[in-house]
Amino acid sequence: MSHRDPDRTIRRQIARRRAGQSLLELIAATTIIAIVLVPALKLMRDSIRIGRQTETANILATFSMSKLEEHFALTAADWDTATDSGPIPNYAGLRFLVTKVDEGFGSGLMRITSTAYEDANNNDIFDSGERSAVFVGKVARNAAYEQEAS
Repeated sequence: MSHRDPDRTIRRQIARRRAGQSLLELIAATTIIAIVLVPALKLMRDSIRIGRQTETANILATFSMSKLEEHFALTAADWDTATDSGPIPNYAGLRFLVTKVDEGFGSGLMRITSTAYEDANNNDIFDSGERSAVFVGKVARNAAYEQEAS
């Protein structure tokens, strides 16, 4: 009488069903993953680059407008004609420049130009071709403004 272990037979059948993948199936799966993964990674890289450019443009516009408003107030208060420039705090490679031009002797009108720019070549000078945000406005000389400021 032969005594067979039924569990052993079942284990053999399960082991046969769990046989590994063939080399051809592995190559096909790898190819499909590569075809999908490469464009997805390119899309992620491009979206990060565009996000960084958008964030920089937003910083430049916000800071330039802020400096313009600041110099409107300074100029209206004491008819200050001094220019201003320097780095944008907490953002390496970003700078600003504010220029003021009296529109004519005794005209009582000052043109203020505020430029925030990305100093690509780190020469502390705004060069053409560097990404920038420029805002221009005019302020009138008014005795009431000067009196309020004093």
